[in-house]
Amino acid sequence: MKLFVSYCHDDGSLIEDFVSHIKPLKDNGVIDDWYDRKIESGNDFLDEIDSNLTSSDIICLMLSKNFFSSPACIKEKDRALKLKEQKGVRVIPIILSNCLWMEYKDLSCLLALPTDGKPITSFEDKDEGWCDILRGIKKVCESIRYIKSLKLKGDIKSFLESTDLLAKSHGEKETLLLEDIFVFPKLDYCNQKEELVKFNSEQFKTDLLNYGKIMISGENQSGKTTLCKSLFQIYRNMGFLPIYMRDDNKYIGNPHSKLEKAFEEQYEGGDFSLIDKRRIVPIVDDFHFAKSKEKYIEKYAEYPYQILIVDDVFSLDLRSNQLIKDYNKFIIREFMPLERNELIKKWIQIKEAENITNNPNHLFQSLDEKTESIEQSLGVAFGKGIMPSYPFFILTLLSAYDSQRPLDHDITSQGYCYQALIYLYLRKQGVKNEQIDIYINFLTEFAFWLYKKNVPNINDEELADFMNFYVEQFNLPIKPKVLFNILSNVNICRYDTCNQYGFCYDYLYYFFVAKYLAEHIIEKKELVDNVIDNLHKNENAYIAIFIAHHTKANYLLEKLLEKANSLFEKYQPATLNHKELSFFDAHEKQIIKAVLPIAGNNVNENRQQLLKQKGKIEEFQTENDKTKEEQENENDFLRDLRSSIKTVEVMGMVIKNRSGSLELKQLEKIFEQGINVHLRIVTSFIQLIQNDKAEKEIVDFLTERIKIIIQNSEKSTIKTDTIEKLAKQIYWNLNFGVILGFLTKAIHSLGSTNLITIAQKIDNRINSPATFIVNQGIKLWYGKNLRIDDIAKRIEENDISKTATQLIKFKVAEYCWLHKIDYKKMQEIEKKLHIPIKKIMVEQSKQSH
Repeated sequence: MKLFVSYCHDDGSLIEDFVSHIKPLKDNGVIDDWYDRKIESGNDFLDEIDSNLTSSDIICLMLSKNFFSSPACIKEKDRALKLKEQKGVRVIPIILSNCLWMEYKDLSCLLALPTDGKPITSFEDKDEGWCDILRGIKKVCESIRYIKSLKLKGDIKSFLESTDLLAKSHGEKETLLLEDIFVFPKLDYCNQKEELVKFNSEQFKTDLLNYGKIMISGENQSGKTTLCKSLFQIYRNMGFLPIYMRDDNKYIGNPHSKLEKAFEEQYEGGDFSLIDKRRIVPIVDDFHFAKSKEKYIEKYAEYPYQILIVDDVFSLDLRSNQLIKDYNKFIIREFMPLERNELIKKWIQIKEAENITNNPNHLFQSLDEKTESIEQSLGVAFGKGIMPSYPFFILTLLSAYDSQRPLDHDITSQGYCYQALIYLYLRKQGVKNEQIDIYINFLTEFAFWLYKKNVPNINDEELADFMNFYVEQFNLPIKPKVLFNILSNVNICRYDTCNQYGFCYDYLYYFFVAKYLAEHIIEKKELVDNVIDNLHKNENAYIAIFIAHHTKANYLLEKLLEKANSLFEKYQPATLNHKELSFFDAHEKQIIKAVLPIAGNNVNENRQQLLKQKGKIEEFQTENDKTKEEQENENDFLRDLRSSIKTVEVMGMVIKNRSGSLELKQLEKIFEQGINVHLRIVTSFIQLIQNDKAEKEIVDFLTERIKIIIQNSEKSTIKTDTIEKLAKQIYWNLNFGVILGFLTKAIHSLGSTNLITIAQKIDNRINSPATFIVNQGIKLWYGKNLRIDDIAKRIEENDISKTATQLIKFKVAEYCWLHKIDYKKMQEIEKKLHIPIKKIMVEQSKQSH
């Protein structure tokens, strides 16, 4: 054990006595002491002190009036107590002489030596006092050594390393371990005012002990147990004794006996009675199932560190919430883009390490491709999503994407991922292969029953009506009670807290409604037509995509093409040529210019920033997701716009998932119609901003808003004409951003690695600056292919507008910020495409300023 001595030099003689008395512990190999007299000449003494303080197991604070009058000693004291909180380091106050050490709250709670905090200088025989201290330190050392000596048994070690259902999910690794893929989730922390504030659970690596008693809640498969496995290891590394508990019998029995039994099952050869209770950490999983929650909370009150895992911190059904007032409450949040990115990256690196080494942008290509597939499956493209963004779901989807399937399989690759997840649920509950179809058929009929009634769930009476209908139509060899229990246990269907029965997750509902419609597409044409005609509603957009997963029938494609032809039909697709945008080009100098990153561009940092922005957008979409009624009541323009965007998303999903089974002519036709929808929207926007009256109204509005902002700032002397110029600049940059946004939407709605040649064919056929931008955008993002000469040649042609040239440059610059480009290539891009490097722009800005 490494023992650090913190003292004031004015107490040097007492410290020499202390060092002499602890020599037997040093000679017997119990401790290795360190204090600043051991610093060798020439070394940086502050670094040496900090390094040895940080690496200590025990810190002795040698308290006296001299100690408290020394700023250096106070600093060491604060650092020691911080290490106690962060790492569980033992801090022992040793009272050298009379001083008001008990006035310090952070010290008064610690057990001081000599016994009862009697100062060494108060002993008639000081040796007696030092021996008392020696015995106290020895006892602490024995406690630390005893806890460290306890070895975990095989079963608990396997449990802590296990990824449970996902253990065999990775094709490149025989057994996937938790350390391979674990990502700390974000949490909501319920503070003292019962307000939820965001909290990064990675902070637990350094601050875990600050939170004492902890309660963690979350949905099924949200990762509660996985997080606790990680916290178990953190406690253990800090010299604590975590004990994991899960009791399928609802924790009936004596809480201490249960804990002791779990200790004996998890640790080799230890004596539970010898362990300091302050170092024991009960981790109680599925605590919400406990029959006598109050009894456990009361009996475990003596353990200052503990974790209770529940499904909902706000509905524990306790006789009094005062029982859990001392617990710090955390709720697991769904993964946002940053966490998803980290998880997907870990998955890729297991499999593709060699390719990543050989190709500097291979990781980004694989990461971007898989991220898009996962986000499509989660449904975050349209709004709040249809599947929980938890690691279990993401990893299961990744596994399903990577698995090999027959090419002529009836369901698309993405549809297969949902299906694989459902099968995994059922098999987890012991459903045999020959019974899977019974459950699938039941769920398909039940989903369509809800769809016909236009309700998300039903009450007991309505459920009885459905069951009567079902048993009249189909054989049900499984007892309904068994069927309902299994569906509830695996979170497919269950009762909610209002006693309404329905699907647990939206994706399950859409999957099975679409399955029914796909299987009855001819006889249910009217319903399919209604879905396609109302794609502005999120529900219909999701169902349409799922129908496309389930069927290869041409009817859906024909309806989508018919729908696409009708959207913004009075407008011609935008070309973005010189003639069309001459009015826009007149304002070219006001548009912010694209810039290339300087040498040493930190691609990962740039991507992190982008992911944070995506996270904010995702949160906004979740919080502001429109209800069915709100979508229904949108004005005609907004409804058409929403419908257009979603129609192209659905068309894109179809050709991405059917890129290997649709005929080339069909692929090209759908791709072309999809791009034309977006370009017709761009035309409608261009015609709108050509209107001088509309420009004046918006510029006047912006001018007034800027004036208000300036009046409240220190720059209130800015002239009105300067403000008007700024308003115009904002106006034209907003217009530029809208056009760029629609082109980017077209790139990501219709693009994929398998459709790069299709995009090239359509560009060759239409041959406009607009289709060139979309084509190059797809090459850049999906092919990671920057064709500098092709782009340079195109921007030199006479038909291209200055605005379109700037749009292309923005897409190239975006690519360079997010991918590894060496300096030589960057110089070539700068020279041939006339995109300045950031450093040049900074210098120009300084000069103009």
